[in-house]
Amino acid sequence: MEFFCQSLLLLLITLIASICILQKRKLSGTKTLPPGSFGWPLAGETYQFLFNKIEHFLHDRLQKHSSEIFKTKLLGEPTVVLCGPGANKFISMNEPKVVKVWYLKTQRRFFNLPDQPPHAAAKPNQGAVASAPVKILGFLKPEGLVRYMGRKIESITHQHFIKHWEGKTELKVYPLVKDFSFALAYQFYLGIDAPHHVSKFGSRFDDLYSGIYSVPVYFPGSAYYRALRAASAIRIEIQCVIKEKIDALSKGEVMDDLLAHIVGAELSGKYVPKIEISNVIMGLMNSSYIPIAITLAFMIKQIGQRLDIYQKILSEHVDVIRSKGSGAALDWDSIQKMKYTWAVAQETMRLYPTAPGAFREAVEDITFEGFTIPKGWKIFWAVMGTNKNPNYFDEPESFDPTRFEKNVPAPYTFIPFGAGPRSCPGKDYTRFVILTFIHNLITKFKWEVVLPGEKVHGALIPIPAEGIPIRLHSL
Repeated sequence: MEFFCQSLLLLLITLIASICILQKRKLSGTKTLPPGSFGWPLAGETYQFLFNKIEHFLHDRLQKHSSEIFKTKLLGEPTVVLCGPGANKFISMNEPKVVKVWYLKTQRRFFNLPDQPPHAAAKPNQGAVASAPVKILGFLKPEGLVRYMGRKIESITHQHFIKHWEGKTELKVYPLVKDFSFALAYQFYLGIDAPHHVSKFGSRFDDLYSGIYSVPVYFPGSAYYRALRAASAIRIEIQCVIKEKIDALSKGEVMDDLLAHIVGAELSGKYVPKIEISNVIMGLMNSSYIPIAITLAFMIKQIGQRLDIYQKILSEHVDVIRSKGSGAALDWDSIQKMKYTWAVAQETMRLYPTAPGAFREAVEDITFEGFTIPKGWKIFWAVMGTNKNPNYFDEPESFDPTRFEKNVPAPYTFIPFGAGPRSCPGKDYTRFVILTFIHNLITKFKWEVVLPGEKVHGALIPIPAEGIPIRLHSL
């Protein structure tokens, strides 16, 4: 019996080894592939990617292979990970010529993106769908933000502080800024400020966001299951709002939210079907509110731990008030004067990145740094891979906003909003919201951090374990 078990085990090991060897030969052929490992059969290194901290996943392999390019297998796909300024420049300058966007199965299902074979020709109507984000860029640029939403963003921020901060002596920052960011997104994108709408769909969007980097296994209770149900409910909600917008606009009502802006274009025959509008809006909302909340939370923590940073930011904002006049609304000129505050925000994004990277696909065989990336292989573009690299940032673990004031980082070493034709369209919105919030906070309160050594959870995005509790003092 023991001999039989040992023989069976040996046979199993031999079979697995044979599968790995055959797979490697099939994938590599005669090409000089990057160093790396495809991991386990079928699973590859998906578990390590999804459930270990992303910076550890990258660091361990970069150290092992002494290269900023390595191969792996993620989500069933042979994948090359690119990490470094050269890679950042290469991807941003060669899209869509030699690389194109590739969506995870979760993204395709949640946002109704085309689930076509990798090299199939685009369907006739996909050009219009792909152009949808381009047509709204004017609304998301500084002049559009100030024109349509400047006073509303400041008003919502002001009301948030009255309701949740004033009169408090202790509070947890992260839950509050997350609620604020979501309520603002609801107003900005949908034109809705009704609290019951916001509270009803806040948890839905949380489920959707959590499901993006999940294993796409559909069973009750799984992150994918919850996210798929949330996406369906959100889409129905947005389409109801679209119908309301169409009815209101047809009656001559004036509305200045992003959805009304898009629906107005659609009514004049210049846009895309309503289902695509709902997908675009849902995608924009999903990608904006959590990153803003994370950046604000950790930024507030760092300011509360460093009196020198607090004093310098306060001085800058007092100067802004003096120059624009007390009571006057913030405009883009005021935002531009908050240079040090934005440097603090950038340093926060460097240490606590909210976007680990993005997937692309090789349109043709690519030669990069002497290695071949075969046509059809997936590329994980690790945009945050340079953030804590000592080759690009001195003392990378220290919080030092001056690195963004004086000798700014070298090109392509820090790209929190991506780079190239698909860089984040909401970067100006993010800047406007963060700086407006800090302006209201720093001119009203001083605070201390209760748990300086609070742990940070999350594999792909950082989440404060205890919500960043602080003690608050009114000025």
